[in-house]
Amino acid sequence: MGGLALLPALVVALLPGDGPAAADHGVAAGIPDRMAGYSYLTGDVSDSPPGRAVALFQHGWGVEFMDFPQAVAVGAHGDVYRRVDLAEDRAGPETQGDPAPMLLSPEGTRVVVGDHDSDRLDLAVLDLGDGEVTTHALPEGHSAVPVAWSPDGRLVAYLAGATPTNPYSGMPIEGDVGLLDVSSGEVHTLAGATEVSTAAFSPDGSELAVQRSSTAGGTVEVFDLEGGGRRSLDLPAGHQLGGADAWSPDGALLATSRVPFPCLDLVEEARWTACQEEWESIPDVIAFVAATGRPTEVPEPLEGAVAESRRVLGWASPREVLVLSARTDGDGSDPDEFWVNRVSLDDGAIERLSVVPTGGNYGVGRFQLATSLVPDLQVRSAGEPDRGRWPMPLRVALALVAAAAAGLLAPTVARASRRG
Repeated sequence: MGGLALLPALVVALLPGDGPAAADHGVAAGIPDRMAGYSYLTGDVSDSPPGRAVALFQHGWGVEFMDFPQAVAVGAHGDVYRRVDLAEDRAGPETQGDPAPMLLSPEGTRVVVGDHDSDRLDLAVLDLGDGEVTTHALPEGHSAVPVAWSPDGRLVAYLAGATPTNPYSGMPIEGDVGLLDVSSGEVHTLAGATEVSTAAFSPDGSELAVQRSSTAGGTVEVFDLEGGGRRSLDLPAGHQLGGADAWSPDGALLATSRVPFPCLDLVEEARWTACQEEWESIPDVIAFVAATGRPTEVPEPLEGAVAESRRVLGWASPREVLVLSARTDGDGSDPDEFWVNRVSLDDGAIERLSVVPTGGNYGVGRFQLATSLVPDLQVRSAGEPDRGRWPMPLRVALALVAAAAAGLLAPTVARASRRG
């Protein structure tokens, strides 16, 4: 009797998920004015694909009780939230529970996922419209970390490493730049782009700016992907390339930010103290440099809270950037929410677009936007979250509980029917 009760419950739990979340593609892409908080009930992309996403981020750090880090995609056409289970499943022990390295495509329809430690290296591309995954084998190595999409969504620049990488080593991840053509699967290395920590494509996709690691001199070089030439750029002292979306849409500017704390590998106290003092003397701002090497009007740096993210999320126009800022109580505690702000480079005016809650324990990291949607991005009032089907482990657990309850009740029901 218990087995008969268990069977239908498990069938329901294991049924295929729904199709892509409903979306009105006649409506402009939008971002909710407040994103939904952390939830154990958020379903997986593989069970019910969300369609086009406006944002992707990590929610939770795994350092609090019952805090399981999630890779969350936010729908561009409605209040749709899904866990990118591909990124969560590809994570190894080196991530301490965090999702594997992941990157949202400019148009918001795909996510590319790498691996910090693999004997059979590849990059996996997830289609958010139907949940299909395409894997692209890479040359021999042990790590592949995607760092930038080309604006047309055709190329992925990634850092290739001959040895595994560790996001919690305290040092920036570095590697040699590889380029994957996701339409053909063709892969090639970018000659001379070695010991790189981040990269950014030019607006027309013809150039790639790469940030050398500190061990390689910390310089920024711009590679001509069509002609094969390259040039170096001068950055403000103690600054580095400001992420994959550092390049302004008119090609004139590159955003830079203060380097992360560079003193972690110093053991001797005197050297560590001197390094710390030097680092603290560097202004913690988002600064800009001329991307072409030619004379260009460069705006004043962004200071204060808007610079805390240390990189731009995208550009609404050549003179407006989107950044992620943290709100704290000023007592050194973790932020209780983050703000997606649009900032004018002309007068510093700030417009808050969206709030991302942390819920106290559930940190927010690796926040990304679908950059090609940013110029026309609309802000919509947040509604009731569509979280899709509950995650499989939860569905199976509830099915087993229901089956157990049915099994316990079955004898009572049978006796009652016989007496009747």
